[in-house]
Amino acid sequence: MQRAMLRINDIPTQVITEGRWVEEGLAEYGKKDIVLVITGNPGVAEFYEGFIKTIKSRLPTEVPVWVVGNAGHVQPPNNLAITMPSNSTWNEHYSLMAQLEHKKDFIKKYIPEDARLHLIGHSAGSWMILNMLKDDIIAKKITKCYLLFPTIEHLATTTNGWIFTKIISQIAFFVIFVAWTFQFLPHFLQIFFISIITLLRGIPSKYNNAVLQLLNPDVLERIIKMAKEEMEIIKERDDDIISKYADKLWFYYGNCDGWTPVKYYEDLKSKHPDLNAELCKHGYHHSFVLQYDKEMGKLVADVINDNIL
Repeated sequence: MQRAMLRINDIPTQVITEGRWVEEGLAEYGKKDIVLVITGNPGVAEFYEGFIKTIKSRLPTEVPVWVVGNAGHVQPPNNLAITMPSNSTWNEHYSLMAQLEHKKDFIKKYIPEDARLHLIGHSAGSWMILNMLKDDIIAKKITKCYLLFPTIEHLATTTNGWIFTKIISQIAFFVIFVAWTFQFLPHFLQIFFISIITLLRGIPSKYNNAVLQLLNPDVLERIIKMAKEEMEIIKERDDDIISKYADKLWFYYGNCDGWTPVKYYEDLKSKHPDLNAELCKHGYHHSFVLQYDKEMGKLVADVINDNIL
């Protein structure tokens, strides 16, 4: 597994790979497929390490699996002389629409012309992928899209959307203030408190560092503000783009998801009866990377293998 901060759209961005690194190009012989994961929000690539590791283990050896984080959702390490644009440049660098352009820039820069691109979108990453299909250059590169727990419609009216809008967003300033004070604790105390929180929430300790990254106040502000934009922007499902590229799409909905209720799956299948969409039968949660990364990795890898020539 390889990790680095790459500058994309002028933003140092966390990228993690299993297999060939993004700047190495395709293997000289064998399959020309590349798997790229577009994260949800929070877009900390480290949360997806177990997921991409499992996928990679089940694909042909020459097929790499990459995950690109969201712009500004991970601060560069202090030992690197890298500066981040301030949050005052929100529209250009950190907004929902800027995140979309950020992913398009990554694909255009790092995906070779002759590659067969498999895009995995999680949550808001699914919305981004549907919008990427409107770019003809990117659409031609894509072999298949795998949209997991896709938040692609009426986000604010879901159970979790209501909780976020009515409660969390109202106390956002206080939450960010607490995160700011947390930075003054010694590192060992930060890890200690995070270990307690993750233990109580049933989150494996391997994610403690990723959680610590989330608690940077600048990062947390970007995550919350982006979520607010998702509530405002993600409303009507784009049935036109779904119809146009139905053969490139595979949907996977949760059966106990506060962000994508079963009704959204049923409505999608009613409108597009021939669409390849499945409803989870295992009770996997929306944030599957925290507890079901191996199970989902196996499931998605098997579908990807069906689409590798």
